[in-house]
Amino acid sequence: MALWLALALPALPLQLATRALHGMGATGSLPVPAVVVTDGPAQRPLVAFANDSARAAGVAPGLKLAAAQALARDLLALPRHPEREAAALHELACWGYQFSAAVVPHAAQRHHGLLLEIGGSLRLFGGRTLLLRRLRAELDGLGYRAHAALAPTPRAAWWIAQARAQGGDARDALSSDALAATLDPLPLAVTGWETDTLATLTTLGLQALGDLHRLPRAALRKRFAATLIADLDRAYGRVPDPQPPFVPPEHFDAGIDLPADVIDSQQLMFPAQRLLRSLEGFLRGRDAGATELAFSAVHSPRRMQPVPPTLIALNLAVPERDAQRLGKLLAERLTRVALPAPAIALRLTVAHLQRFAALNASLLPPSPGDGAPGLDWLKLAETLHARFGSERVFQLQPVDDHRPEHAQRAVAIGPTPLDVAPDPQDAAELPPRPLLLLPTPLPLPTAPPQHAPAYAGPLTLIAGPERIEAGWWDLGSPAQGQPGRTVHRDYFIARNARGQVLWIFRELAAPRRWFLHGFFA
Repeated sequence: MALWLALALPALPLQLATRALHGMGATGSLPVPAVVVTDGPAQRPLVAFANDSARAAGVAPGLKLAAAQALARDLLALPRHPEREAAALHELACWGYQFSAAVVPHAAQRHHGLLLEIGGSLRLFGGRTLLLRRLRAELDGLGYRAHAALAPTPRAAWWIAQARAQGGDARDALSSDALAATLDPLPLAVTGWETDTLATLTTLGLQALGDLHRLPRAALRKRFAATLIADLDRAYGRVPDPQPPFVPPEHFDAGIDLPADVIDSQQLMFPAQRLLRSLEGFLRGRDAGATELAFSAVHSPRRMQPVPPTLIALNLAVPERDAQRLGKLLAERLTRVALPAPAIALRLTVAHLQRFAALNASLLPPSPGDGAPGLDWLKLAETLHARFGSERVFQLQPVDDHRPEHAQRAVAIGPTPLDVAPDPQDAAELPPRPLLLLPTPLPLPTAPPQHAPAYAGPLTLIAGPERIEAGWWDLGSPAQGQPGRTVHRDYFIARNARGQVLWIFRELAAPRRWFLHGFFA
């Protein structure tokens, strides 16, 4: 049986204005200031929404902004932006896609929310109670407050949620048999119909849906538009109510406005956590992960010298979507970020989604040969990379080139070299290589009478030679004149009187000089 969940978001413009307030202070415990959202002409704005702190000071919707500022001295007034409301609702729909494949954003002048068909998701999430508990917890983490309602039809679920948002005591309709008994007592205001239509119905003595539902259809069709009767039939389940499908985008792009200028980059953590929780829901819905996250601290465009957004990049070794894990890495990254100007907004963009492979849980303790140590190493590497940057934390990747100075390259931290284990038989046939390779070979003097190479004393050859002649393919390149591009060498392992084991070579071409190239110990 289909079961629709409606999430009504009362005063969404106000929620968008205040969802970044908590935690803006150093301790995260500062009192919430009086905040209002204004609408109307720019010359004479009116209060459209007011939070509890503003209402406690006597500010109410419909009041002129100047009068509201006289009542609340430290009033924070923000203009309404319908495009941001639409973007936030789209972001919430992407987040809700993890709970249902049927997600419908619902937007009106003062009523916003989501509709989700969860009948097919109840077993996956452990039942209705656990699913609703998780939804409320995650919405709270995103900074939203919603009124939830359940019904077999989407319109009925939305009307029940609206009744609860307006302070009514409406119960859920969990079956088609209970639908009429649940909808009949609801006031007509939950429908969101035109004000003139509601006024006419009230004049006729109709107060609740049941009053209208019991009237003869022929009389209703003569007095009111066909859409009114269609809404009733869809809500009561008399006719189908198909909903337009929501298709999530191929990338994630969301932002959060900061109600106050932020100078310290550490103060971006709280709004960033809101965005990361939204990203986690989006990635779960797409069954994907991310390896490249781009945060942008947006600065005020009204400055005399505009400052471009400050990019805060976060790179990971393996695809990740856990908001808590990403938040820890971002906290390390922010220690190296200095904002050139106060930030007024924070955006998060993930341009490319990666395939995500979750770890399989086990009832048994890990065996010595499992992959946990490698994962721990990657987590440590990611943490160090976030703190110190790509120029200081990287890993070496082998290159198919016999020249020692070109046989490896520095790459970003990733699992590929760890996952590719060489064949033990092939590894046994490889000649030894030093752990420390000099960036440039060091010329060695020779000691008479045998003209043997010397480094902190005469060297004794203990292994070799190993002849390496390679790089002929670089003869036609622009860099052919650089040293080390084409090599003709005999390599030896040598030891000096100090006990140092060195990797040295002798040029095959005249004057057959000796060079130090690396250290074994």
